[in-house]
Amino acid sequence: MTESKAGTSSSKRESADKVLSSLLGIGADTDPSADTAVPVQNVFEIDIGNIHPNPRQPRKIFKDSDLISLAQSLKQDGVIQPLVVSKDGEGYMIIAGERRWRASKMAGFAKLPVIVKEVTPEEMLRLAIIENVQRANLNVIEEAEAYALLIKDYGLTQDDCARRVGKDRSTISNLLRILTLPQEIHDDLMNEKLTMGHGRAFLALDDKGLIMKAREIVLSRKLSVRQTEQLIKRMKRQGAGLEKDGDRTVSNADLDYLADTLRSHLRTKVKLQGSGSRGRIEISFFSPAELERILQLIGGGSF
Repeated sequence: MTESKAGTSSSKRESADKVLSSLLGIGADTDPSADTAVPVQNVFEIDIGNIHPNPRQPRKIFKDSDLISLAQSLKQDGVIQPLVVSKDGEGYMIIAGERRWRASKMAGFAKLPVIVKEVTPEEMLRLAIIENVQRANLNVIEEAEAYALLIKDYGLTQDDCARRVGKDRSTISNLLRILTLPQEIHDDLMNEKLTMGHGRAFLALDDKGLIMKAREIVLSRKLSVRQTEQLIKRMKRQGAGLEKDGDRTVSNADLDYLADTLRSHLRTKVKLQGSGSRGRIEISFFSPAELERILQLIGGGSF
């Protein structure tokens, strides 16, 4: 990591930490058990073995490459920002800072600075969501599942959930709808093969078979969100005929997005006809000057 990138990343973390600290009310006098903690201005050093992650932590994926990079940084500068934890029967459960805890274990640290905070289970989950969202650490599925958990386990409405985590209700609603998609798409979103925009486009299809066919095209062709939306529109129009001739319909949808890409590039009417493996392209022009312009775009030079 370069110095400038490290500085930018550090600045973002510090900004998020300030927001989280305000939400947590850090600064109240707290005194963990004397045999495992040493007080230093409300920040205590605790044996790393006495700290454990929250099993309901919304973030599920921790990339090894990111942890290795952070561990190297921690070896050089130490853990500057304390973890926020809550005391329980097994020691101290992490409210905020699991990534730092994991990287610190990799770096071989024996103790970590922490701030101990007494919170309810609901507050713990809510603050864990806020911390990860502030740092942009959650992928689409992790964030959606966290909101679903808040709503299900604590009887919140979507409006309540939105207010408590500082999001628009429409954002919460859209994320929860993503959870209705097939597991394969959940996996793609978690692994960042697809984006939230792709997920929203798939929601327009009701049939799982159509969704999976669309997913196959999107991944194989690396379609943009806009191209995916066009593909979905074609598949919706042809949906009834898919049972008879599914491959042809999917192939036609594939041609549609290619035709639209050509239209955008050439800025004129384009028609594609064929089976997907062979066919023809029809490009329209309406004056000699427009033909010259099109030929220059195709050939990259003057004809």
